[in-house]
Amino acid sequence: MYNCDLFYDLLTSVKKYSSDTAKVFLLGDMNGRTAIVNDFIINDNVCGPIFDSFNHIFGYLSDTNFPVRRNPDQSTNEFGLKLLNLCRSTGLRILNGWHKDGLANDYTFCGSRGMSDVDYLLVPYDFLHIIEQFIVCNFTSFSDHTPLHVRLRCILHDSQEPERNCGTSNNSYNSYRWKEELKDPCYESLTLSSGSLSQIVFSDIEKSQDGIDNYVESFTSNLMEIISPFFCNSHNSNNTCDRTRSKTTRYKEDKPWFNYECKRLRSIYISSLYTLNRDKNVKNHQILIMSKSKYERLENKLKRKYKRQEVDMIAALRKSDPKKYYKLFQKKRAQTSDVSL
Repeated sequence: MYNCDLFYDLLTSVKKYSSDTAKVFLLGDMNGRTAIVNDFIINDNVCGPIFDSFNHIFGYLSDTNFPVRRNPDQSTNEFGLKLLNLCRSTGLRILNGWHKDGLANDYTFCGSRGMSDVDYLLVPYDFLHIIEQFIVCNFTSFSDHTPLHVRLRCILHDSQEPERNCGTSNNSYNSYRWKEELKDPCYESLTLSSGSLSQIVFSDIEKSQDGIDNYVESFTSNLMEIISPFFCNSHNSNNTCDRTRSKTTRYKEDKPWFNYECKRLRSIYISSLYTLNRDKNVKNHQILIMSKSKYERLENKLKRKYKRQEVDMIAALRKSDPKKYYKLFQKKRAQTSDVSL
């Protein structure tokens, strides 16, 4: 274990990488419970006129009062208090609990001892306007922590190539896909155009970086002109930045130890998880923990039993068929030299 104060190191890093043109955002599991304690200094601007008169001496920016955060977790701990001190020292603000639409006012962790709010989004107070949406999502079976959804309002300054920005109606791109039925026509077209390609190949090349680049670009463009009519497809993407998703669905087979009883307990666990997401109370939380515990105990038991059976089968194979047994563990020997010894 390292003997260090993580929040002090975090404070140092935030100050190190923050400047007038660059700001630091923090997002993730802080292991801190902050309840509704203010993350700013209250009434810090009472003596504002005095500081304004001597601003060139102090260089101090007073905190602005913010609305009280709404937090279902009313407890605090040591890490939470350190996190609040970090916010007061750096000008970061906790977005959990007071962002618009009320979608950020929820628990972020669900454990066997209860639910808490320990995952945060910390934003510099002068950059709060770019947070367009912040959502604490529902609990899932993949983690004890909820996903945090953040959407930023970013303005891209690109006057030379505005057509590349997302949101324009002229976005288009080409894709190339091999078609077996067009193989012979493409080969004939390459044969007929071999003269022009040969002229490029055997032409004099300027012995410089630009000369080589021009040579490769000329050959590639001519080759694409020949092949594109056969394999090129043009696509238009209107007002979207999403890539085309594959329509093929991959189905994963269950593990060998995953039997019917295990499936039934998992179904009960998923059902109780949905119930908790609809209504986060103590009763639903206890039901979820019980159903999850039963499911995980049975799965681990079946998994251990299956692995023991595999070990027994391998041990039996060692006695009955040693040649086949050692072939399972035989490693490929890397040939380091072509010279025979």
